[in-house]
Amino acid sequence: MAIDVNKSVGIVTDEFTTLAEGLTVAETDRLIIRPLSLSDAEMILVLLNEPTFIKNIADKGVRDLEGARDYIINGAWAMHELHGFSLYCCQRKCDGKTIGISGLFKREGVDHPEVAFAFLEKYCQQGYGFESVSAVIDYARDILQLKCLQAITNTTNQASIKLLEKAGFNFLNVTKIPSIDNEINLFELGL
Repeated sequence: MAIDVNKSVGIVTDEFTTLAEGLTVAETDRLIIRPLSLSDAEMILVLLNEPTFIKNIADKGVRDLEGARDYIINGAWAMHELHGFSLYCCQRKCDGKTIGISGLFKREGVDHPEVAFAFLEKYCQQGYGFESVSAVIDYARDILQLKCLQAITNTTNQASIKLLEKAGFNFLNVTKIPSIDNEINLFELGL
């Protein structure tokens, strides 16, 4: 499906949003993992500006709702259009709150699709990251039939390192990739 975007005025058709609504990529005991929609822009804006996101991932320069919508359209939706997978919204079953993102990502310098995740700070250290990553791994293996996943972390991000190791990833090496200035840890998981 082509994403119909009129970039000069920022108008997006409802085609992708309509398809995304009601579609579930995976479910866990506490989470629904689904495609991001434009209605998730507020959560994305908060997430991308939290100090831990900026420290452990990057400053994406998103400072308003328009920028958050652009991040969804030109990030998650474009990734899905190109690769058939993306970053997904993690929504709590108990109250419907959107609390973060988890999914698959592909970038230059990393051979295989990456597992990636980030949660609003107030929902960290509650097991949502591991829960979502486990579901994404199952989705990658069972539905997408991928044979290998990778993941990266900052060398100082101990929480993500522990989560990836708990999920079965093996540390490969410290390396550099074109889109990130600092050295990163590279992990791999055979499926």
